[in-house]
Amino acid sequence: MLLSIYEENMIHYTKLKQVAIGICFLLSWAKVSAQKQETLSIPQNITLNDVLKLAAKNSLDIFKAKRNYGVNYWEFRSYKSSLLPKIDFTTTPFTFNSALIERYDSEQNIDVFRQQQTINSFASLSVSQNIRATGTSLYITSSFNRLENFGDYETKSFNTTPVTIGLVQPIMAFNSFKWEKKTATLEFQKSKQIFLYELQTINLNVVNLFFNWALASKKVTIAKENKATSKKLFHIGKQRYDLIAIELDQLLNLELDVYNANTNLTQNKQALQKATAALKLFLRDKLPVGALPQLPELISDLTINLNQAIELAYQNNPDILDLKIQKITALRDLDETIKDNRFDLSIAASYGLNQQADTFVDAYSGFSNQKMVSIQFSVPVLDWGERKGKIKTARMNKEVVDIELQQNEETYKQDITQNVLDFNIQHELVLGALRTNEISKESYHLTEKRFLSGSVDFLNLTSSRKAWQQANENYIQTLQSYWALYYKVQQLTLYNFIDNTPLLQDFKTRIDN
Repeated sequence: MLLSIYEENMIHYTKLKQVAIGICFLLSWAKVSAQKQETLSIPQNITLNDVLKLAAKNSLDIFKAKRNYGVNYWEFRSYKSSLLPKIDFTTTPFTFNSALIERYDSEQNIDVFRQQQTINSFASLSVSQNIRATGTSLYITSSFNRLENFGDYETKSFNTTPVTIGLVQPIMAFNSFKWEKKTATLEFQKSKQIFLYELQTINLNVVNLFFNWALASKKVTIAKENKATSKKLFHIGKQRYDLIAIELDQLLNLELDVYNANTNLTQNKQALQKATAALKLFLRDKLPVGALPQLPELISDLTINLNQAIELAYQNNPDILDLKIQKITALRDLDETIKDNRFDLSIAASYGLNQQADTFVDAYSGFSNQKMVSIQFSVPVLDWGERKGKIKTARMNKEVVDIELQQNEETYKQDITQNVLDFNIQHELVLGALRTNEISKESYHLTEKRFLSGSVDFLNLTSSRKAWQQANENYIQTLQSYWALYYKVQQLTLYNFIDNTPLLQDFKTRIDN
C-alpha cells in the first residue's frame, strides 16, 4: 500500500516537473522574442560610408568585377608560363596492323599480294623553347620506335634517336613574340586598373541609390509634418470661422490642404518603398531592418588640384592605358603587314644521333650522326600590286588610329578637367543650399506664426511652405551631386583625395575569394 502511494506521488512529481520546465521554456522564448522584436523596431541610422561598405561586400557587381579580373589574371599567368621551356611526351604504345599488301616477287618477277601483320610501338620526349627577342625556336627530342613483322618473314627491329638538337630561325620575319611581350604586361596592368575602376562605378551607383533613398525619406518626414500642421491649422480655422474671423473660402482652402497633405504623404511613402527596394536589391537584401539614412557631411577644405588630377589620370586610368596599348597594336599590325608581304627567308638546322638494330641493346650503341640544314626562301615576282596595296592600307589604317587616339586623349583630358572644376565649385553650392534650407525653414515657421495671428493669408503660408520643401530637396540633390562628382574624379584618377593615397587592393585575395 505504501509502495503504491509512493509510486503515485512520484508520477505526480514528474508531471509537475515537466510542466514547470515547459513554462520556463515558454517564458524564455517569449523574452528572447521580445528582445529580438525590440531590436528590430529600433531605427538604426546608416551613413553613405556604411552602404558603400555593404555594396563592396555583397553587390553582384563586385562579384562580376572579381571574375573579370580573374579571367585576365589567368590569361597573364598563361603568358608567363609560355615563356618557360615546354616538355611534351608523345607515345603510341601499341598499334596492330593486319592487311594484304602488294609486294614484288623477285623470283617470279611479278607483283603479288601477301598477308602482312605488324606490331608497332612508338614514344617521343621533346623539350622546346621560344626565344622572344629573335623569334627563334629551339628544340631537343628523343624518340624510340619498335617494329615487329609476322607472316612469311618474321622480323623485329628497333629504331632509336637518343637526342636531336635543332632550331628554326626566321630571317627578317614578323616576330609575334616581341609584340606580345610589349602588350601582355600592359594588358595585365590594365586589368588591375579596370577592377579598381569598376569599384568606383559601384560607388557611383551607391551614391545615386543612397541619395534617392534619403530624399524619399526626407519627403516622407516633411509630408508627415505637413499633415500634422494642416490638421492643426484647419482646426484653428474652424474656430476662427465660428468667430467670423475668416471667410468660408479660407476655411475650405484649409480643409483642401488637409486632403492634399494626406495624398502627398501616401505618394511619398510609395516613392520611399520603391527607393528602399532598389537599394536593397543592389545590396542583395543586406540593408539593416528599420535603417534610416543619415546624410554625409562635406569634406572640409578639400580642393582637388587640376594638374595633379590630370597627371594621376594619365598614370592610373585604364582608358589612358588602353590608348597606349592601341598605339602598340597599330604598330604591330603595320609591321606584320609589311613583313608578311615581302620575301620570306628562314633557316632550319638540326643535329642528332640515330641507330637501327634488331635488339634493344644494340639500338642504343654505335650511333650514327644525323644532320640537317635547310634554307627556305620565297619572294614575290609578280602580284600586280596586291602586296603594295596591303601595305598602303595598313599605313593608312595606322594613321587613322593615331588620329582617333589623339581625339580620345583630348576627350579624356576634357572629361577629367570638367569633373574636377565642377567638384571644386560644388562645395560652395552645397553650402549655399544648406544656408537656403535653414533660412526657408525659419521663414516658414515665422510665416506660420503670423498666419495664426491673422497677419498673413493662406496663400503666403502655402508659398512659404513650398519654398521650404523645395530648399530641402535642393540641398539633398546638391549634396548628392557633390559626392557623385567626388567619386567620379576618384574613378578617373584611381586616387583617394580624402586620404591623399592611391587606391590599392590585395589582388591575390581577390583571386582567392
